[in-house]
Amino acid sequence: MNNAFQNGTRVFFWDASGNVKYGTVKSTSRLGDGTQIAVIKVDGSGEEVQLPVSTVSKVQ
Repeated sequence: MNNAFQNGTRVFFWDASGNVKYGTVKSTSRLGDGTQIAVIKVDGSGEEVQLPVSTVSKVQ
């Protein structure tokens, strides 16, 4: 299986409060069960989050 997002890909996702967040993929990895995880640097905060790629969308 290929990576869903290459490093440097611009993405967005919704946080737990329902706010849209934008960021840049720093890296991806795969869990033992096959779930692909993206490490995303969130714009404007310096925060990094790890999310399943199924919850992230590419900025068009």
